[in-house]
Amino acid sequence: MFRTIEWLDDGRVQFVDQTRLPLEIKFIVTTSHERIADAIRAMEIRGAPAIGAAAGMGMALAAVESNAQTKDELLRHLERAARTLNTRPTAVNLTWATDRMLKAARGLDGTASEIMSALIDEAKEIAEEDVRMCKRIGENALPLIRSGWTIQTICNAGSLATVHLGTVGAVVRMAYEKYSNIKVYAAETRPRQQGARLTVFEFMQDGIDTTLITDGMIGTVFREKRVDCCVVGADRILRTGHVTNKIGTYTMAIVAKHHRIPFYVAAPTSTIDMATRPEDVVIEERHPDEVRIINGQYVTVPTAKVYNPGFDITPPSLISAIITDRGVVRRPNEERMKQLFDSSAPGRVKASSCD
Repeated sequence: MFRTIEWLDDGRVQFVDQTRLPLEIKFIVTTSHERIADAIRAMEIRGAPAIGAAAGMGMALAAVESNAQTKDELLRHLERAARTLNTRPTAVNLTWATDRMLKAARGLDGTASEIMSALIDEAKEIAEEDVRMCKRIGENALPLIRSGWTIQTICNAGSLATVHLGTVGAVVRMAYEKYSNIKVYAAETRPRQQGARLTVFEFMQDGIDTTLITDGMIGTVFREKRVDCCVVGADRILRTGHVTNKIGTYTMAIVAKHHRIPFYVAAPTSTIDMATRPEDVVIEERHPDEVRIINGQYVTVPTAKVYNPGFDITPPSLISAIITDRGVVRRPNEERMKQLFDSSAPGRVKASSCD
């Protein structure tokens, strides 16, 4: 798979417009942080890790756009840019990236031009970190996946949701590389159909046997023993082990628990929020027409009332394990989540340390 977003050698940012997939692969190139903000808002760029990388690059573009002559002038411009880029409230990677870029800028010495150059390097590093973290997620997941298994997914947490490899995508791809007989059931994920449009597209491109189902088929598929485990992504994981992910994840977790199907969450540590309480998570509510309209046509009364939250929260009691770049947290709770961050090294840690 191509990279979802990257910093080009000429100082421009290139990203794929995910709203056009799977029927058209269109790349957009920009030098504007406001264009990046618009792309995040319109879901041309989506998926928590990809949004984080985009925000980092947006901040670097803002630094270049500022033409600032002093550090103070540059910082004022970056603070405004961060407010512009923070367009979606639920995925923690977005503010994580803008905060990281601001912190880097404040801590740097030198001319405005030197700080701008350093911020470009920081944005590139955020993207490369994401690639490395996804690879470690896939490696850490391998002991949990068996030969011949069929994996249930929801939404898209593959290459398109990250810079390159994916979180769930890494789990599936590395298991497929090891066993060659891994299959996928992908839930379509209404109302934006990221599962149908993006996940099916990605895995079919890789030659992985993938079956598309509607969201309402999950109970039947589980009862018929068609899948062996669920692997989902996350937009925010709390210190308590609560997982915020695409709407429908909570329902899938309940049904998986009933049918004794392992339910795994795959996400980088940049998605983990150790400060926010479950009751304080802001769930983005999206435009009613996402539900009223399919393929440009109303499928209901145009003025029908709609409730359209983009995400839901799955409690840790329904989660078998959270798979991160630092290790696997089985039966997650606050103590085990804290152990993940208390690890002496930032790289991979043994899964048993968080059992």
